[in-house]
This record gives sequence, C-alpha cells and structure tokens, in this order.
Amino acid sequence: MASQKILNKAAALFAFDINSLEFISKSTNEVFRFTKKNEAFILRITEKSYAYVGKIKAEVDWIDYLVHNGVRASLPIKTIDNELTAVYEEYEKCFIVTAFQIAPGRFFDKDDPHLWGTFIFRQWGETMGKMHMLSKSYLPLETKRDEWRKSEIANPYLQQGKYRVLLERLKSLETRIMTLPREGNSYGLIHNDFHPYNFHIDQKMITVFDFDDSIYGWFSLDIAIAATHAVWWGAPKENRQFKNEFAKKFLNEFLEGYLKYNHLNEYWIKQIPLFMDYRNICSFFWWLSSWDGDESKFNDFQRSAIADAVKLIENGQTFDGCEIALN
Repeated sequence: MASQKILNKAAALFAFDINSLEFISKSTNEVFRFTKKNEAFILRITEKSYAYVGKIKAEVDWIDYLVHNGVRASLPIKTIDNELTAVYEEYEKCFIVTAFQIAPGRFFDKDDPHLWGTFIFRQWGETMGKMHMLSKSYLPLETKRDEWRKSEIANPYLQQGKYRVLLERLKSLETRIMTLPREGNSYGLIHNDFHPYNFHIDQKMITVFDFDDSIYGWFSLDIAIAATHAVWWGAPKENRQFKNEFAKKFLNEFLEGYLKYNHLNEYWIKQIPLFMDYRNICSFFWWLSSWDGDESKFNDFQRSAIADAVKLIENGQTFDGCEIALN
C-alpha cells in the first residue's frame, strides 16, 4: 500500500487537493478518485520493481498518442513537470503513479437497448479499428510493452486429473497460436482487455480505459477478447446454441464497425474463434495458476465451470460462443 507520504507527493505533483482523494479499489493497482477544478480524475498507483517503470511509460505514451489521434480513451494527465508518470521509492519499494481523466458515462447494461445492442457493438468495433490502425503508425518509446508469449505455469497441483485436462488444452491452443505469423498488418500494440467493463457509454459514444494489460499481439486476439466477454456477460440466454448465435451476431456487427478503420483479411477473421477459445481457457488460470491444491477454496461457480470445461474438452468441443464460422 502507498503511504500517506506518497499520496501527498502525488497530490503535489499532479496539482490536486489531497482532501479530495477517495479510495476506489486495489487489485493489480491501487486506484483513487480525486477532484481538480471541479473535474473528476483517476489516480493509479502501481507497486512494481523499478525495471517496470519503462513499461508504464510505454503504456501511457500510447494512450496519449491514441487520444490525440481521435480515439476516445481516458487521457493520461501530466504532472507539473510535464511528465505522464511519477516514480517514488520508499522502503526499497517502487511506486509508479499515473493519473487519467475519468471516462464519461456508465457501463453497459444488456437489458437496456441504449446501453447494449447493434449500435454499441459497431461503436466498440469502430473504436478498436481506430486503435489498430494507429498501432501501425505509432513509434514506441525505447522501452516497449511486452510481446505475447506462452504461459509459464509450473503449479504441481495442475499436473493431474481434471486440472491437467485444462492445462493441456491451454498448451495445445498456445502451440497453435505460436505458429501464426507476426506481420505488420495483423500484429501490433493491442489493448488486450477491451471488455465491457473497460469502457463507458455516454450519449451513444464509447470511451475506453484500463490499458495496463496492453501488449504486442494479434489484432484478431484483441477482437476475440471483446467477443468472448460479450458472450459471457451479454448473451440473452445461457444455453450453448444461443451463445453461439449471439457470438456470430455480435461479431458481424462489431466487424462492420471495425473494418471502417482497419483492414483485416479473411485469414485473420477466421482465426477469431480460435482466439476466443484461448481466452476462455485462459480465464481458468487467472485463479488456478497460484492455487494451493485445496479444492475447498473453490466456490460453487468455479467448481461448476471446471466440470463443464472438462466435459467440453473431453468431448472435443470448443467453449460456448466459439462454435462459429466467420467469412
């Protein structure tokens, strides 16, 4: 946790009243809200090694480039020293501080036609299409964001039974993905987590935020992540048939918006279901990779999800929503 001393320094450097600071959440980062000249902002504090400073500078530099070239994203704001980051070291720990404008509007609501449906899907696609188009012309800083790479999971509790089934599926998909070419028209700097809880909707306009998972990866992967989460949280019914039908409909609308700004050839469009299947299996390892072998720590949802996934894999099927063909 960042100390009060660091919070005071951040307030001075980003020129806001420390008394306006409100804690929001802590997961990968500590996130706060503050007010400056009657406008709300986000303060983000990341505790990492000093070697990671360049990665965060690369993240906010890219966001700044996107916004200044027409993408609606939460703009990073500068310190009084005209920097996009501030770095503090305390008790041999490194705290990297950034601040952003708050995205206007609210999250999606699948039961509200103004906040979910065709228009939103196309807007979402247009926003990502612009980002990928600009990714091709963006000149990165000396320290770049990481490249996509295979998982490194050495948890011994995952080497047996149903957990091994999941792990082998992950490895199999990653092996297929590793064979894909990395070329300028299909591979570049991507958001890597552009799901419905990482954008706000205001008067039918989308503003994207949370770029801290951004990497160099396939544009099809970025699209697949959006589609996978759209199916998880936005499909009208829970059965497999409806999820597959919804995925096809979503992607048709999304790609109509996307292709206005960035061309993606037929080969790469056809890879989207593969990347969707990959995103689905990855979701299990967000909590399994560090699991200590105690099954009593799983909640009912996790137990059910594991059982359902193993059944699909053993039957030679993809995850719900991935059983589609795209032209």
